[in-house]
Amino acid sequence: MPAAEQEIRLGGISKELSILFLDIRGFTSLSEKLRPEEVVDFLNMMFNLITERALANHGTIDKFIGDAAMILFNAPLDVPDHPYYAVKTACEIQQGMEKVRAEVRDKYGITVSVGIGINTGEVVVGNIGSYLRVDYTAIGDHVNTAARIESSTGPNQILVSERTYERTRNDFEYRFAGEKLMKGKSVPLKLFEVLGRKEARYEEEPHLMKA
Repeated sequence: MPAAEQEIRLGGISKELSILFLDIRGFTSLSEKLRPEEVVDFLNMMFNLITERALANHGTIDKFIGDAAMILFNAPLDVPDHPYYAVKTACEIQQGMEKVRAEVRDKYGITVSVGIGINTGEVVVGNIGSYLRVDYTAIGDHVNTAARIESSTGPNQILVSERTYERTRNDFEYRFAGEKLMKGKSVPLKLFEVLGRKEARYEEEPHLMKA
């Protein structure tokens, strides 16, 4: 079939994903001090960092929305141990932010930070939209929960749901961060803060330290 006649099929499948939401804090204050081209340069630098770490850990960039990002793990390609790679990506982004934060503070006197929320669960993922515009994305309650977890984070904080925590607690150090009643929920959600990575897995798999 000629390329012009090919159609992207609409529709999705139900699949367990780990979903990461990220938001850059302090960007509004920073953008007020920058020329438009400097704002673009800063965002490009940030999104390069985010994209590099996501791709190195088998993540798929779903979308960038202003100064925020949504990253999927386990779609479209299968990623065994996807909760682990989602949390690892978050840790590596926060590590990369240390240099960015220092440079922005020294140059502009403004503190920028990143808040990251992660959730794991069944979602609908696929080509979703209309015949006029199609996006490959994920939708569902667990996507909304990941976004709300991110909105609960403080500066430089990574929070995950209980489901993500249970799947990754042997690889990362955590602190129980309390319960929060999310919009549309009748039962509070337990949140866990990522404190760092446990070294055992990295000693067993040295190549992961470079990923």
